[in-house]
Formats: sequence, structure tokens, C-alpha cells
Amino acid sequence: MKVKAWIFLVAANLFWAGNLIFGKAVTADFPPVWASFLRWAIAAVVLIPMAQLVEKPNWLKVWRNNWGLLLFLSIVGVMFYTLLTYTALEHTSSTNGSLINSLTPAVMIVLSLLFLKDKISAWQGGGLVLSFLGVLTVLTKGHLLGVFSTHYNRGDGILLVAVFLWATYSIISKRVQHLPPITFVAFTALLGVICMAPLLFIQPLQTEHITAIGITGVLYLGLFPSIGSFLFWNQGVKMLGPGKASITMNLMPIFTAILSVITGQALLVSQIVGGVIVIAGMLMSANLMVRSGKAGTKRVSKKHTGIQRKGQPSKPLEL
Repeated sequence: MKVKAWIFLVAANLFWAGNLIFGKAVTADFPPVWASFLRWAIAAVVLIPMAQLVEKPNWLKVWRNNWGLLLFLSIVGVMFYTLLTYTALEHTSSTNGSLINSLTPAVMIVLSLLFLKDKISAWQGGGLVLSFLGVLTVLTKGHLLGVFSTHYNRGDGILLVAVFLWATYSIISKRVQHLPPITFVAFTALLGVICMAPLLFIQPLQTEHITAIGITGVLYLGLFPSIGSFLFWNQGVKMLGPGKASITMNLMPIFTAILSVITGQALLVSQIVGGVIVIAGMLMSANLMVRSGKAGTKRVSKKHTGIQRKGQPSKPLEL
């Protein structure tokens, strides 16, 4: 089991959970365009020198050979996804945001099946369903049918579009696995900032509305969800693939609930039970994926080692 990959993915979702909490607070001080722009401007300022120090890329060569993919991913995953998320948080709650984001794994798996020809077993699908039930347990406070009576507004619809954009970003990002991870995120952050700059005139910044909480929130968004989550997520997807990595996104509502408690809200029994269910489903799918991979390795080994069975002529090694 690639423990490091799962740790990366869990950390990415923890930081993204904070994105929903702080993002809701930030949009009270900053318009969505400015919140998105400042978030990625901070990330770019940190990531570009970090990439130069650690990975020493040939920036011109990277751009020349991958400009189409880099531009597409920056527009989809940095510009529009972030902008739509913060626009949605002006109209909906972080709880609703968690519920809708929990649909991302299903969307990613469907897209992986359609475009990457990934395979998923019935047991792995069962683990995904179990995790989703855990998410619903948390968000409906143990009343699963309450999901049908939840009030959905314009923000919820915007978040649905964002979910499809993020799923698309994760699928397409597999095509740039050859790029150094820090360099890749630095490039997409810089391109996203450049693309968003003209939009700043659409939503003017009201400086008199800015508070210390808003500034703190922007700094968090720029450092943790933007740098930490994207680096960890891209590494996790690179090691496990988007379909398997998407399972961990069911942890985001659990982390959202924990962060809500830290900020003063009470912890409900349904949140504890739902969290256990989510983690059980995630581990179920992850363990079965690993066992399936090992079984495939054993089958290949038996086929290609040229071991002679008793009473049978030996065969040459097949390549």
C-alpha cells in the first residue's frame, strides 16, 4: 500500500476543508474575484522561487512543450473552479458546499471510466457508496432522508458546476505527470493570476470592508489549500490515479465538521458515526485496490517466470 500517497491525499482534503470555512469568511470582506486572485497571487509568489530552488526547471522549455495543457488546467482548476467556489459561498453554507463536494468522487470515477478506461470492482464501488452514506450521515445529522428536503439555492447550482470542473482538472492533470510537481502548480498559479487580472475591474475592492479576519483568511487560502493541497493532491493522483484518489474526498465534510467544532460549534453523535463510516468505506476501497494490484502482480509473475510444473515441458520466458 502506498501509504505516502494516502497521507498526501488526506492532508490535501484537510486543507480544502479549511478552504470552505475560511472561504465563507473571506467572501464577507473580499469579492469572489479578488479572493481568488489574491489567493493564487500569494501561492505564485511562494511557489515560483520554491520550484527554482528545489527543482530548477527550464521554464521556457516547460512552457514551450506544455503550454496548451498548462493554460487549460490553469483556467479550469485555478481560475474558474476557485472563482465559482467563492461565488457559491456567497449564497450557500459551507455545509451545503461539503455535501455537493462529496459528489466529486462519483463524477471523477465516471469520467475515469469513460475517458481513461479505468476499472472498478463491485467491492470498490461498495466502499465508495459506504463513504457517501457516511457523508450524508454527517450532513443530515443522522436523518438520511433529510437530504431530499434540504433547501438548495443558486450557490448550490454553482458548486455543482465547480465539481465537474474539478473532476475534469484531476482527469486531465494525469497528462502532465512528467512535469515536476512544484513547477506545475507554480505555472498554473501564475497563469491563473494573469487570466483573472482583467476580471478585477468587474468587482471593485471595497477596502473599508476589509478586516483582520479577512486578511488572515486570504493568507490561509494562499498557503494551505493553494500550495499544500494542490501539491499533495497532484502527487497523490500521480501515484494512485484520479479514480482511487477521489475516494479520500469523502473526508472533506468530516474535516469540515471538526473545524466547525474548533471554531465553537458542538460535535454531534451523527458526525462521529458518519466519520467512522466514511473512513471505513475509504479503507475498504483502498485495501481492495491494493489487494487487486498484488493479485495482478502475482498472476504476471507466474506467467513470466518460466517456472516448470511437474510433468510439463518448460516454456521460454515471454516478453
